[in-house]
Amino acid sequence: MTTKKDTGMDKRGSRRISFLVPDIHSPVLGPVTVLARTLERHYPVEIVGPDFGHGVCPMYRDAYPYTVVPTPRLYRYPDYFRESRKLEQALSGSLIIAVKAYADTIPVALRAKRRRGAKVMAYLDEWDGALVRMLPLRARWARRIRNAHHPLDDVYYPLVERMIPRVDKVISTSTFLQHRFGGEIVHMGVDTEFFRPVSDARIAELKSRHNLTGLSCIVFGGVVRPHKGIELLLDAMVHVNNPDLRFVIAGPINDHVKALQSKEAYRRIILPLGAQSREHMPGYLTLADMIVLPLNDTLLAQSQTPCKIFEAMSMARPIIASDVADLPRILDGCGHIVPPGDVSALAGAIRQVLRDPASARAMGRAAREKCIREYSREVTERKLVEIIEKVLYAGRSVGQGT
Repeated sequence: MTTKKDTGMDKRGSRRISFLVPDIHSPVLGPVTVLARTLERHYPVEIVGPDFGHGVCPMYRDAYPYTVVPTPRLYRYPDYFRESRKLEQALSGSLIIAVKAYADTIPVALRAKRRRGAKVMAYLDEWDGALVRMLPLRARWARRIRNAHHPLDDVYYPLVERMIPRVDKVISTSTFLQHRFGGEIVHMGVDTEFFRPVSDARIAELKSRHNLTGLSCIVFGGVVRPHKGIELLLDAMVHVNNPDLRFVIAGPINDHVKALQSKEAYRRIILPLGAQSREHMPGYLTLADMIVLPLNDTLLAQSQTPCKIFEAMSMARPIIASDVADLPRILDGCGHIVPPGDVSALAGAIRQVLRDPASARAMGRAAREKCIREYSREVTERKLVEIIEKVLYAGRSVGQGT
């Protein structure tokens, strides 16, 4: 196990917060790191996670003093029981925030609750069980039989979800999750000073550095995954037929990105820059003439609120998003909403932003103002600390949804 921050009991020691992530290599480390930094003014905080041999997620490797627990055989029975015990022993907090409903988060945190009285909160950023639920019944049963020895497989999510009522509090990031699992919605607050607009001269300089001078850019910062509707966006860009329009990916060049690049229609449009550290993300968002979030209308997408929407709002970029999940409410009065799966409507919104840059800039300014009012780190901090204080000092456990 790597060395963690001092876990000795200081004057705030009884209020230490432990975040438990399901995989120290997972991109979920990004939003968890933001939450940890948000809480550091109030509590000692640690982020603990299992390592399956890949180390800390490259995008966040130097962002925090993570506690990395080597658990190379956590993924299979019977080793799971021994390896998950290592995770439990690494958690020093009096409050454990279990991230996602995985077999190596919520069950481990609940074991610490039973054994030493730690309080437990569940932090849900999407419905991970949606992927299994979308499978045909026969395929679901076949997968259960095939992966019964694999406790971290998707087939175990429903079992873990049935444990959620035992935690002291549920916090989630969308109305969908709140309706399904109870608790309170806490959006991922953004640092509006870190993500802030820059001058036109600075934008020109950054575009020149990346050979984008004279081009219009749609920037995607993060991991490209099938449910995020990137194919729809690329089809819309083909439909727009603007030779000066590019799709810039500031994120890992994974198999899905490579598959998209292999298609003749998309090859000219896509510019992948590779995985980028979080501290450089404002610079890449500055390259964007617009941010587009074309989520597909799937169960998984309905449960999500992408963190990047708040970063785009804070950067005062014009935003186009699908009418999925909470996006219409978040962008009410400061963004374009289009029907999910509608290439023509998406292409029309892109053309509108390109044709009327003055209106696009005004929309971006309105987005930033709303972000500061409702989705800033300060707003999240106040709400999250209020919830944590109630949990830490509750005389008894407060069940799901209270």
